Amino acid sequence: MINNIKTHKTSNGMIIKKLSLILVSFTFLFAMGASLAFAQTPPGSGNTPPPGSGNPVVVGVTLTNPFGNTTTLFALMKKIVDDILLPIGGVLAVLAFIFSGFLYVTAQGKEAQIAKAHKALLYTAIGTAVLLGAAAIASVICITIQQLGGPACS
Repeated sequence: MINNIKTHKTSNGMIIKKLSLILVSFTFLFAMGASLAFAQTPPGSGNTPPPGSGNPVVVGVTLTNPFGNTTTLFALMKKIVDDILLPIGGVLAVLAFIFSGFLYVTAQGKEAQIAKAHKALLYTAIGTAVLLGAAAIASVICITIQQLGGPACS
C-alpha cells in the first residue's frame, strides 16, 4: 500500500512537472512570436523607403502552383492520386512483398512463422488490390462524369 501511494505521488508530480514545462514553453514561444511580429526596422535602413519619399518598396514574389494548372476539384484530386498516392502506395506495396518474402525465408519450416508470413503476404496482396482498384474506380468515375458533360479530368 505504501508503494502505491509513493508511485501515485510520483506520477502526479511528474504530470505537474510536464504540464508546467509545456506551459512555460508555449508562453516563451508566444512571447517570441509576438516580438517578431512587432519588430520594425528603423527608418532609412533595410527595405523601408526614406522618410517623405512616399514610394513604397515593391518586392515581386511569384508563387507557382505545385499541382500544375489545375482549375477544378476533379483535376486536383486526380493529380493528388496520380502523382502522390499511387507512387507512394506502389513503393510501399513492393516493400511489403519483399518483407513477406523475407518472412517466408526466415521461417525455416516453423509452422507459426510460416502462418505469419502467409498472413503478411495475403494482407499485402489485398492492400495492393485495393490501391489499384481504387485508382481504376476513380478513373472510371472521371471518364463517366466527362461523358455525361461534366468537367474533364485530364
